[in-house]
Amino acid sequence: MYHIEGVAECNFDNIEKVVLGSGKIYYVYDDEDPVVSVEININSFFSDAIIFNDYMVIGNYCEGIYLISLIDHSVRNIKIRGYFAYFEIDKDVLYVLGCNNVIAFNSDLELKWESDNLAEDGVVCDSIEDDIMTISCEMNPPGGWIERKLSLVEGKIIDE
Repeated sequence: MYHIEGVAECNFDNIEKVVLGSGKIYYVYDDEDPVVSVEININSFFSDAIIFNDYMVIGNYCEGIYLISLIDHSVRNIKIRGYFAYFEIDKDVLYVLGCNNVIAFNSDLELKWESDNLAEDGVVCDSIEDDIMTISCEMNPPGGWIERKLSLVEGKIIDE
């Protein structure tokens, strides 16, 4: 079972190192065994790292998201509109929320859909129920938030 630590608990000298920037290092373990270290640019805004199936997925503000295979350590970088905010996972689908839209990836991290622009400066998941994500969208910063419902089947706004 993979997990991420912010501080190395083992010796990573002889383990694969993936360098995508400088300043912030994530250490990935398979149970107790070190697997890989990944260094990214340090960012004072939104940054997060998760394990999704056999991948480490890192979102880093304006750099988009990095998909790092924990099998062969290959890296894909996916640019997103605006900035990365955070991840949501539901029913083996990874959702990437950002500045103005939502992107859905299937269990193999292939693009399932990308929504149209939903907001000007932030999309926040309030809940997921059945195949609907209720989101808050900042339309007129600061503070101009509205609620919308997003179909998780096709990534379109549901008219109410």
